[in-house]
Amino acid sequence: MPLPVVRLSPCRADDLEPLEAWAPTGNSRTHAARFARQQAGTSTYFLAVAPDLADGFVGSAEIRWDGNANPEVPRCPEVNGLQVWPEELQSHGIGTAMLALLEQEAHARDHAELGLGVDSAGPLPLYLRLGYVDAGVRYLDRYTWIDEDHRQHHVAEPRRWLIKHLEARR
Repeated sequence: MPLPVVRLSPCRADDLEPLEAWAPTGNSRTHAARFARQQAGTSTYFLAVAPDLADGFVGSAEIRWDGNANPEVPRCPEVNGLQVWPEELQSHGIGTAMLALLEQEAHARDHAELGLGVDSAGPLPLYLRLGYVDAGVRYLDRYTWIDEDHRQHHVAEPRRWLIKHLEARR
């Protein structure tokens, strides 16, 4: 089955309100935090559209050009927060198409590798099929989210680090 036509573009300030309506992050303001890192030059927050499948956004992902913050993780750009939403659009090739475009973007910026963290129950088989390899690094992905009562919740989830070696330029 061919991959759907997906287009990625960097987030813009006027995307933040529609993004929050599309995939609400509440008091955590995750979209705004990713956009702020993009504005600081440490990442690019990409938004995906697939006109043949849905109106509006179908996915988002951030490439952190400075890599994963955990010291045990090898340094290379990191795909962070890859999501396809709403749920009924998942398992239709959108995430795979997005990942291919993210790899192209990293390659175009002369990066030889692209990494991502994944839990064992997640899309690990998909990433392995797409050429990512287990780097043998396990770490805790730490983040904080804020509930509707403005209470902070600190989370530490086990992850394994995968790396894909991007093809050399010809």
